[in-house]
Amino acid sequence: MAFPSVPRGVAAASFLAASLLLTGRPAGAGEPAAAPAPAAPAPAPIGTPAVTADEFRARVRHLASPDLEGRMSIEPGAFAASAYVAAELRRLGLAPAGPDGTYFQPFTIDLPRLAPGNTLEVVGGRASRSFEVERDWNPMAMSPSTAAAGDLVFAGFGVVDPARGYDDYAGLDVTDKVVLVIRREPARAGGFSEHATFRAKLARASERGAAALLIVNDRGTGTADRDPLLHWSETVGVTPGSALLPVAFVSKATADALLAPLGRGIAALQAEIEAGGTARPASRRVPGTTVRLRTAFERSKAKNARNVAAMLEGRDPALRDEVVVVGAHHDHVGRGWFGSAGGPTAQGSVHPGADDNASGTAALLEIAEALAAAPPRRSVLFLSFSGEELGLLGSEHFVEHPTVPLARIVTMVNLDMVGRYDPQRKLEIGGVGTGAGLQALVETANAPYGLTLAWDPQGVAPSDNTSFFRKRIPVLFFFTGLHPEYHTPRDTWETVNAEGGAQVTSLARDVVRVLGDLDARVAYTDPPKVERARAALGLVPARGSDVGGVVVAEVSEGGPAAKAGIRAGDTITAVGLVVVKDLRDLAKALAARRPGDAVVVKLLRDGAEVSVSVVLGAR
Repeated sequence: MAFPSVPRGVAAASFLAASLLLTGRPAGAGEPAAAPAPAAPAPAPIGTPAVTADEFRARVRHLASPDLEGRMSIEPGAFAASAYVAAELRRLGLAPAGPDGTYFQPFTIDLPRLAPGNTLEVVGGRASRSFEVERDWNPMAMSPSTAAAGDLVFAGFGVVDPARGYDDYAGLDVTDKVVLVIRREPARAGGFSEHATFRAKLARASERGAAALLIVNDRGTGTADRDPLLHWSETVGVTPGSALLPVAFVSKATADALLAPLGRGIAALQAEIEAGGTARPASRRVPGTTVRLRTAFERSKAKNARNVAAMLEGRDPALRDEVVVVGAHHDHVGRGWFGSAGGPTAQGSVHPGADDNASGTAALLEIAEALAAAPPRRSVLFLSFSGEELGLLGSEHFVEHPTVPLARIVTMVNLDMVGRYDPQRKLEIGGVGTGAGLQALVETANAPYGLTLAWDPQGVAPSDNTSFFRKRIPVLFFFTGLHPEYHTPRDTWETVNAEGGAQVTSLARDVVRVLGDLDARVAYTDPPKVERARAALGLVPARGSDVGGVVVAEVSEGGPAAKAGIRAGDTITAVGLVVVKDLRDLAKALAARRPGDAVVVKLLRDGAEVSVSVVLGAR
């Protein structure tokens, strides 16, 4: 390819990045015009590689570098990624296709964020002490923005479990008090139950009239040298701002300072509760101690995220008003405070997102470079989305505020996680039932490459093609599958199959070219309705868990889970290759399976990892 630096585009991006980040516009007095395109040469024959493995790998390595810090949608890393994408598309001569003649389409992601005014202080006797937010404590996103004060009460684990005969609140008056509890629950056979969840602790404190709730790590979380402080953005399954009282997470050192009048720290109190192997509450009032707490959140109203949009004009005057969209999302989950599948120990570490979705963004840029040298008859709109990881927000914003009339879009081709091709697991092509002849078109284009393909006729998927399909636009979705590194700090550039990624990119390039050169646009079709029984494990999950998976509350007698030896209290962490961190992941894993499939389910049981084979049932 023509641009020699590694990764290509870094040099072009460097002189633009500062102004792009600050203003959303490239450097200079005004938005520069796209470079004039030379007369288009004849396109490369179908089946000609569009990119080498080294070129594909270099782009992925740049986008997944530590400097971009995981590309969280509203953080600088995602803006740097969008600056890189925009600079490359401009270098290739593509015209800006965002509003006001820019390469960017800004939009607002309405997430809670920490506001000024968060305070935590303790008053005892004549002394008082204030604690520093984000160092000694964090408010939790479930909290309302409010103030509370009250005498301090230690309520053990905050657990009320009648079946176990255990009640941390027995004989304890917490009305208008600030309640301090330990994370999770006393050790029990079968692992954690639904009583260990943040949701349950909040409910127990709230229904007893507490003024505020403070939570501290149990001794099983972290190490002697590391006490991970839960980040304020962590929702733990509870809608932000929905709690009836302020809730905060405090460090063990902070908890020990609050408990000082007792002469015992949090570790000693937990040991007292669990002494002798039979849990016994050790709840008590902390004498002469008042806690004052103010939690403050605000919701963003500014334009805090942006898509990238650039147009390659078609060469045929009769067809260039029609548009093929090539899309990929450049955002990821940042440091994993939201969306990590790596469990509590992974939160705070950079999640590079090499496959998800530096790979798709790299493919988009390589397709743009290949087609810019010889445009198809129709125009091609390249869209790099932000906010995908938070719920397809960027693509939804685009289809509701299109910079090109949706009626002109003939097909949308989406590239999400295309960097782990394995012939045994296949390249999945979704959406082939949404347009007449799409599957045959892809089959023909694939003949020179010989990639092993799997077909999904549906237009709905957990990616940005869904937003276009819902507008009745034919879609194709290129996807090489989930893997254990998905949404973890281990999704690094070294794990990407660059040779396979280059092949997938070349196939996608050829598919886009064919779509752009067809005499007639692809006709939208409704994909076939799926009338089949859904796969089931035969268990009842606990809700609102914070244990890095889905806790099993009940197992149906004689069901698939019971037959495989799954027990109440087990924590499901993976189904097949799908990492399970919450109920949504579990539902996604089962939706991809059929009744009768045999699948390996990974569990945590009494702190140890267990794998069982389950033959899925139906529901």
